[in-house]
Amino acid sequence: MIHEWLNALHLIAGVLWIGGLLSLALVSVVFRNAGAGANDGLRTLAVTVQKWNRCITSPAMLLLWVAGIWMIVSHGQFPHAWLLIKMVVVLVLSALHGLLSGNLRRLASGQPAKDFALVRKAGSMIVIGVIIIGIMAIIRPF
Repeated sequence: MIHEWLNALHLIAGVLWIGGLLSLALVSVVFRNAGAGANDGLRTLAVTVQKWNRCITSPAMLLLWVAGIWMIVSHGQFPHAWLLIKMVVVLVLSALHGLLSGNLRRLASGQPAKDFALVRKAGSMIVIGVIIIGIMAIIRPF
């Protein structure tokens, strides 16, 4: 019974986290396209998304990791290749979350953001990561 609850928490946290990641990527793109002409409305958007990130997105990522590791430990499925691939993708997305969060923090405070290629391609990376995670978790090809 606890496995089902952990699985539900894991899935809900994943949906919230990915939604927040996509919003971080979108705000980064909007600011990049606005360039030096970023106005107070865009800064307000950045501050709002930053609050959402702190209250929802980051805790969802932590819950995702905790529930996932708890399920691995309680069911002993770690040596499977599909799970290792999934974990690597989640680790990459976690690092991207940190990069986007730092970028958003700079944007919200009015500082210039660094123009990393990862930030420019974050939306695509997130979508590809979700596709890979979905395939690994549902089909388990390996």
